[in-house]
Amino acid sequence: MVRWLASTMTLLPLLVGSGALRTEPNPPRLEDCPFAVDPNLVVGKLLACVQVELGRQWIHTRTWSDPEGDPAEVKILKAPPGVQIINRPKVHSYTLLWTPTQIMTAAIVVQATDRPAQGKPASSIGTILVQVIPHGQRPAPHGCGSPPQ
Repeated sequence: MVRWLASTMTLLPLLVGSGALRTEPNPPRLEDCPFAVDPNLVVGKLLACVQVELGRQWIHTRTWSDPEGDPAEVKILKAPPGVQIINRPKVHSYTLLWTPTQIMTAAIVVQATDRPAQGKPASSIGTILVQVIPHGQRPAPHGCGSPPQ
C-alpha cells in the first residue's frame, strides 16, 4: 500500500506538468478550456487545453519530480499524425512537438510509467487538448492547465 501511494504521488506530478514535488491545487477543468470541446476526448486526467496556430510549431514541455529517482517514461497513446515526443528522464521532463497542418481540435493522450527499483511499475494516463486555429488568429491568452510557454 505504501509503495502504491508513493508511486501515485510520483506519477501525479509526472502528468500534471511543471511543479516538481507538488500537485496542482486547482487542476484544469474542462469548463475552463478557452474553446468548446467534446468531453469524450478526455482519457484519464485532463492535463491542459491549449491553442496553436496552423502551421506553427508547438512545443509543450512538462516536468515532474521523483523523490526516489526512479526512471520514468512517457509515451503517446493517441495523437494526430506528426506529434512527436522527446523523453528526458534524467532531467525529469518530456516534450511534445507538433506542427499542425489543418484546423482541428485534437486530443493528445499520454501515459506516464514510473519504474521503481523494487515493485511493479505504476502508470497514469492524461490528455492534453489542442485547438488548431487559423493562421493570424490570436490564441486565447491563457489555456487551462498549460505550463508557461
